[in-house]
Amino acid sequence: MEELAGKIFARLPKLHIGVLGDFAVDAYWMLEDSVGEISVETGKRAMVVRSQRYSPGGAGNIMTNLAALGAGGLEAFGVVGEDVFGKLLIETLDKLGVTTGGMLIQSENWDTPVWAKPHLEGEEQRRLDFGFHNRIAEATRKKLFETLAARLPGLDVLIINQQLPNPLVTGKLIERLNKLTAEFNNKIFVVDCRDNIDLYRNAVLKIDQSSLNRRYRGVESLYPDEQVFDRQETATALEALFASRDKPVVLIRGRRGCMVYENGQCAEVPAVFITGPVDPVGAGDTMLAALTVALAAGAKIEEAAGFGNYAASVTVAKLRQTGTASPKEILERIGNSRLVYHPDLAEDPRKAQYLPGTGIEIVNPGIVRGRIRQMIFDHDGTVSTLREGWEPIMEEVMLKCIFGESFSTVSAAEFRLVQVRVKEFIDQSTGVQTIVQMQALADMVAEFGYVPAAEILDAKGYKTIFNVKLLEMVHGRLARLEAAELECADFTVKGAVGFLESLGALGMRLYLASGTDQEDVVQEAGRLGYAGCFDGGIYGSVGDITKFSKKKLISGIISEHGLEGPELCTFGDGPVEIAETRRVGGLTVGIASDEVRGWGINLAKRDRLIKAGADIIVPDFTQGQALLDYLQGKL
Repeated sequence: MEELAGKIFARLPKLHIGVLGDFAVDAYWMLEDSVGEISVETGKRAMVVRSQRYSPGGAGNIMTNLAALGAGGLEAFGVVGEDVFGKLLIETLDKLGVTTGGMLIQSENWDTPVWAKPHLEGEEQRRLDFGFHNRIAEATRKKLFETLAARLPGLDVLIINQQLPNPLVTGKLIERLNKLTAEFNNKIFVVDCRDNIDLYRNAVLKIDQSSLNRRYRGVESLYPDEQVFDRQETATALEALFASRDKPVVLIRGRRGCMVYENGQCAEVPAVFITGPVDPVGAGDTMLAALTVALAAGAKIEEAAGFGNYAASVTVAKLRQTGTASPKEILERIGNSRLVYHPDLAEDPRKAQYLPGTGIEIVNPGIVRGRIRQMIFDHDGTVSTLREGWEPIMEEVMLKCIFGESFSTVSAAEFRLVQVRVKEFIDQSTGVQTIVQMQALADMVAEFGYVPAAEILDAKGYKTIFNVKLLEMVHGRLARLEAAELECADFTVKGAVGFLESLGALGMRLYLASGTDQEDVVQEAGRLGYAGCFDGGIYGSVGDITKFSKKKLISGIISEHGLEGPELCTFGDGPVEIAETRRVGGLTVGIASDEVRGWGINLAKRDRLIKAGADIIVPDFTQGQALLDYLQGKL
């Protein structure tokens, strides 16, 4: 994807892109309710607008995204009212470098569309919509089409946008556009619409899940995931609606990524995994802009959709704003993010397919087997259960650090809000180095603002606090081991040690990699009796992510030993090692272990591991020989 992105960004300055559709204004009004004067006329206290900001919305936001990407020439085709918002919109587009000669003014029966979003005490209130009852005059429609037709020969791409419930592009204009797209079949046309999704011809079609629900099932959903189809249902709906189309359809599925339907075939394009809170406002426009420029640069439709997903993942991480994505931000996301694989399978264990006669789940039956030369094992939760229970310890430490002296006095609602955020972060960051998690903690302490800025610690300071609490538990367990009250088997995943020993007998080179401090990993592996299995070395955090990470270790092993992807296999219960191995084409075995029992499946881990890219899922190593035979291509 890095190479493709480079080609796209190199082509962008030469592109001329037009956008036709529902140009609008996004208005944000920050209100105060208790400081305004009492109205003499009504006797009611006035709401005070503390601050206000405006930005292009609808098709205007697509333009903003195209400009942020670096597109060379942009032209807008739409209608505004003879009002202050119309003037503001055109002035804003002019400042972006957009040619606005195709933006027509209709003085009657048309108000510039505005989505006004009042916020009170940080929470968005009921939106105010301007232009809901707009009616386009036939003369305006005729002039708009003539202007577009005259300018089209100079464009490389035309995006056709429909977002309003009473849209600019409808009925007769769609018919005229279909004739125009047929005439200029050497151009790229991309349609982004919510309604009339099956009326457009000769254009790539981008739709969302709600639009598909509405058209195929007659279901209206405010929340797309409430009525989400699984993969098979989605494929059936796409086939039913678009079998006769000669251009691809890109279906946006939110956290499930997207699907591409072309020539009767459906293909999944993975979403990009995002840690922390997200705000989806504007992400669809970013995806559309990136998809379009990728197609214009010569990308295949699936490649373009994947590039669009990376761009949208930048936008969703920008909270309380209609964000954009720059080339630098997209490249950083491509280099550092992981993808979300098989979400429907991950969230529905009923779909699991097993190696006959075993509990070994085969997620990706197409892997190349029989070539493995070296193996990497994660430690905690994969081999060792000595640190089982670290998550509630980290949660407690994080909550106390975030709230500070307010820990015992904050309201239940505030506590729950922060607790949900912390739990979500711990779940998402399983497998990364502790120092990275503690840097995120420092950021959250600053973000929530309960602790004075001068009292906020750095990542190392918070790591010290966490380690003291965690090692109390670990040392207590090791003491019971030394006292012969418990055995090594009580602190390992069932069958793990025997599996490691069998690999050693085969001459397989093994590595142990952990996000825990290296000296602790070495000590614990030694105390539990399997340190000698890892002739490739034992690796852990050294407090500096520039010197060690699982990503660096994996790439280093491949480079040092000249390995090809299928010659490396990683075993892990965390998404980090699975995702990083998947990134380089290695084989991945997800260990969905129940660390309390030491054996059996943990469905929450299964979900995470499949989404991270696991090719195989096992609950433990009790069927280790069958697993090894499968990996070696003997089964």
